[in-house]
Amino acid sequence: MQADVAILIVAGLVLAALLVAIAVIDFRRLVIPDALNMALAAGGLGFQLIVQHDNAAMHALIAAATLAVFWTLRHGHFLLTGRIGLGLGDVKMLAAAALWIDPLLLPVLLFIASTAALLFLGGQVVVAGPMAARSRVPFGPFIALGLACCWALEQFVGLNLGTP
Repeated sequence: MQADVAILIVAGLVLAALLVAIAVIDFRRLVIPDALNMALAAGGLGFQLIVQHDNAAMHALIAAATLAVFWTLRHGHFLLTGRIGLGLGDVKMLAAAALWIDPLLLPVLLFIASTAALLFLGGQVVVAGPMAARSRVPFGPFIALGLACCWALEQFVGLNLGTP
């Protein structure tokens, strides 16, 4: 039991450090460095290999599918509008996030991230005026919030939506 608690503490600290670094850099520079996305992915895969060795391959497949789906959405949006609506770093971060949580929690992560981003943008419009609605908004910090909430729910509340 103590080993399980130690693993959760170490994993939680690693996850928190990576998410804070991503959020800060993305807010400042509107970019998520590949090295941080790779570290997030490696940490998530390592966590799954230690905690749920039997499901690690499934998590890797879900992460690959997540990357493919969001890259396709990103590309489709670009083809339709001529603008990039979702950064490539965000796409990679969502795939890396899929390695940390139960696959059925991905919609919850997206709901939390999207809601928080919309509230942030709404606050910007209230404070700075309607032109703020046209500004670029970093999505990484909101993905980080969603991932942190979902991981904590899964680990400490036991919310896994019925998957083994």
